[in-house]
Amino acid sequence: MSGSPTKPSRKSMVPTAKIMPPTGPTIEVQRTALYDRYTDTRNTSLVLVHAPAGFGKTTAMLQLNRHLQLQNIDTAWLTLDPADNDISRFVTCLVASVAGWSTCSADSLSSMDISEFLSSRRAPFALFLDDFEIIHAPAVLAIVRSLIEALPLGGQIIIGSRIQPDVGVARLRARGRLLELDPNALRFNLDETGEYFQMRQQTSLPKESLKRLHSKTEGWIAALWLASLSMERFGVNSDFVERFSITDQTIADFLADDVLAHQPSGVRDFLLRTSILRYLEPSLCDTLVPGSNAESLLKKLENQNIFLSSIANKEHSYRYHSLFCSFLRTRLQAEHSVDVQQLHLKAANWYEENSRFASAIDHAIKGNDTTYALRLLYEHAQSFLEEGRMRLLARWFNALPEDALLRYPVLQATAVWAVLFTSGPVAAHAMLTLSECGKSDDPMVLAHVNAQLPLLLAMEDRYDEALTVGRDSLARLPSCSRFADSVLRNAMANVFTVRGNSAEAHRLIDSARSIDGESLFTRMYAESQEGLLNLMAGRLQQATTCFRMAVAATGAVTSNLTSGNAWAGLLYACALYESYDFDGAEQLVNVYLPLACDVGLPDHMYLGHMIRARIAFSRGDVGTAFGSLTELEYLGHHRHLPRIVSSAKLERGRLLLLQGNAQASKEELDRAIDSPVSECLNHQRLLANEINSLSLGRIRWDIHFGDAFAALSQLDHELAEAVREGRHLRVLKLRVLRSLALQRTGDAAEAVKTIAEVIRTTAVEGIVQVIAEEGEQMYRIVHRYKVVLEEMPAKSSDQRLLSYLQLLIGAFGSSPPASEQPTSLDTLMEPLTRKELQVLQLTADGCSNATMAEKLNLSDSTVRTHLRNISSKLNAHSRAEAVASARRLSLIR
Repeated sequence: MSGSPTKPSRKSMVPTAKIMPPTGPTIEVQRTALYDRYTDTRNTSLVLVHAPAGFGKTTAMLQLNRHLQLQNIDTAWLTLDPADNDISRFVTCLVASVAGWSTCSADSLSSMDISEFLSSRRAPFALFLDDFEIIHAPAVLAIVRSLIEALPLGGQIIIGSRIQPDVGVARLRARGRLLELDPNALRFNLDETGEYFQMRQQTSLPKESLKRLHSKTEGWIAALWLASLSMERFGVNSDFVERFSITDQTIADFLADDVLAHQPSGVRDFLLRTSILRYLEPSLCDTLVPGSNAESLLKKLENQNIFLSSIANKEHSYRYHSLFCSFLRTRLQAEHSVDVQQLHLKAANWYEENSRFASAIDHAIKGNDTTYALRLLYEHAQSFLEEGRMRLLARWFNALPEDALLRYPVLQATAVWAVLFTSGPVAAHAMLTLSECGKSDDPMVLAHVNAQLPLLLAMEDRYDEALTVGRDSLARLPSCSRFADSVLRNAMANVFTVRGNSAEAHRLIDSARSIDGESLFTRMYAESQEGLLNLMAGRLQQATTCFRMAVAATGAVTSNLTSGNAWAGLLYACALYESYDFDGAEQLVNVYLPLACDVGLPDHMYLGHMIRARIAFSRGDVGTAFGSLTELEYLGHHRHLPRIVSSAKLERGRLLLLQGNAQASKEELDRAIDSPVSECLNHQRLLANEINSLSLGRIRWDIHFGDAFAALSQLDHELAEAVREGRHLRVLKLRVLRSLALQRTGDAAEAVKTIAEVIRTTAVEGIVQVIAEEGEQMYRIVHRYKVVLEEMPAKSSDQRLLSYLQLLIGAFGSSPPASEQPTSLDTLMEPLTRKELQVLQLTADGCSNATMAEKLNLSDSTVRTHLRNISSKLNAHSRAEAVASARRLSLIR
């Protein structure tokens, strides 16, 4: 008997692939931040994961799905396709996806209203609907809206879509029932980008390459994947990051096929023509594409996630993803090349009418209308100078034809300023010499040249010439340019600081502020100079405040603290380093040191490399420390700055000394000695060499490996001179070295007394590194002082001093073994004489009494007397014990 055919179940009619989560990529970066954000809002009804193609929506949903399953929460998955716009088909697929939650068959379940089924569930659940941008049928959208509204507590629908779907998003957002994971949430951050490449390549990208690639892709996951393929072909150490761009055919094909090809012709034309803009504003876009109704279209494109995002704090302002923008511009040039110049000129006119002259100049230059660009520059270059926007000016001048400025001597003089602060004094000097500025009778041109000449000389490390020329320039003031006059005053304040005339420097700084105090550049320059004077006077707190204000002055142009001038930035880093804020100092050095090297600022190049080397050395990264100094020495040779070459060698010798390498340290010190440089430094006060001069290098070596008594004598001479000249920071460093020398000569009590006097001064200002950077021997003295202080109740009540001591001791990085911890008895010892120290060193070297007598030209009985005195002073019962105690106290090598 033949039976009737079996009717297929509704579940069997649905392809398994639709209701099973797709297989995820073999390499997945764990998105901890996404999980945390999701967990914090677990009770929302709708999670909307929406972003353009290639942002990892499905991967993020898969990870959330597994995350929920690990918590024993029921999940169901439905990947949508165009056929699901049929309401019957959609319901059938939806029922099939959740059938596993019920003991009923799919057919039985389908007879029940799906909304009723979901709303009646008591256990938590999550329904995933992927590729939702395909759904446009009103009836299907209405069902989804009703499902969301009927969800019970613990029930959740998670939608993945390229566009923002019409499911009542605004209402849910207002009621706090919506979690949006948009492109900003989905894009990889820098750490995730690094993790992704390490997983893909089994190796790490260099830090700077990783940052550059992350910036180019803006965390767009598809682009990172394509970049990883490029790296597989060319290798980690190739220049693939620099070459990786929209010219990569795979990215162009992806955007052409997956994005642009799906747009109506009007939208496509709008995308192409507005791609010339950095920021898209409705009125400007309507100017470029008349009749486009830009405000409505931009909002629509944002909702559709067409690689467009709104600008924070700028209402009705948008921008394209950088790679997408590059793609559109390439297409625009290929398809409408004759229109590109006119589009730029329309944009320039719009920006000029709206008094946004920087953008107007940008587009005038890109529109190849040199006459228009020069007219705008002539009218507005002065304001950009006063804002300190030197790189912007330099970029514009570089983009103009070589002979464009011949009819505008004022712009030639302006270009010299721009080159000076972006490419350095050598290039600026050459430009000034070749220009007609020196022959001009235009008062404005003469005012600029009058200020430029002494500044150029100072930046070339030619301070004596700068002083002579600068005095003549000051005598010509005032001129017709407040900007030029204020820069001249600040530049000469720096020259007088170097020459030791701080009173005249202060007067010039105040004068510069009074005539052009509103100029951001003047404010930056003046505060930098004021901070420099404070720092060299040992007033670290005031110096730090000045440098912070200086950096913020030029940073105000872009609302970014780290966008200020390199002049101020590296001085600020120096102040932070001195206060033991290594992270803050390192961040500033990373931002500003490349700029200082481009410009060729001698002191700033040295300070940046020195800070980087010392921080790395303190962290045990010796390779980076010495590498930074090698780079500095190369720059000194390349820029023809012998002082910088000598300073690099001197700093390398200091690090070798701290490693205990006496011979190598001595060799570096000898190489650093350069008579012309030494003579120059004798009458100049430069921050880079104020506490790290050649004379101090010799003294430090003698303290550690040579004749400490001779070092003491030299220190007393240097101290008297520094006190007489009012060189307060140098005085502090000399007293620190004197404490070391006293300890080495055996006068431990006087060593502690000396460092106590220093600490009472440095504690007030929070100065740390001037002491801590002297290494382990200085640590022992500071620790002995702390022990003594703690044993004196009256003094230990000073909490500020104790807190400072704790910070200072932490800055040394490590402490001696517990068995070598000094006690207050160390401070009560009678100091060893020079001859006793010589005997002690020879004893440590294994010499017999007879050998010592011969080497020191003493009698045998005198040697024995010295040995008895040594044992008494060190409270030692044997030669070995005396040597051990002396080494613990750093009296001998």
